[in-house]
Amino acid sequence: MAHTTNRRFGKFGLTTLTLGAAAAATAFLSPAVASAGPMEMAEPLLTSDCSFAQVDAALHDQAPDLAAMLDSNPDAKAQLQAKFDQPVEQRRAELQQYIEQNPQAAQRAQDDPGAQQMQATLQGVADTCHSY
Repeated sequence: MAHTTNRRFGKFGLTTLTLGAAAAATAFLSPAVASAGPMEMAEPLLTSDCSFAQVDAALHDQAPDLAAMLDSNPDAKAQLQAKFDQPVEQRRAELQQYIEQNPQAAQRAQDDPGAQQMQATLQGVADTCHSY
């Protein structure tokens, strides 16, 4: 299953989760979303007031393959958890800075065929994390 996850979400998903920090997720499910950039994709989690534990539980329930990929990368998971301890504006500023410093990575994320799926997954996590 991890192989499927790597194909579907790959580094894009892990980077979005880690850098988008706010939760493991993104802004989604509209036809216009397919062209959304990394900032828009991460917005639902960037602005979430769920704890990291809630986001992690929702991720395990909504996207177990992605949760397993994050679990298998303890450094990335620790970075994501640290991001949830930061205020929303700091999370946004750090992601924006990353995007500005890494335009090629941002473009790859935007062009990734799995971007729309990732957005939907992250939105689902953001929409349900308060239930955990």
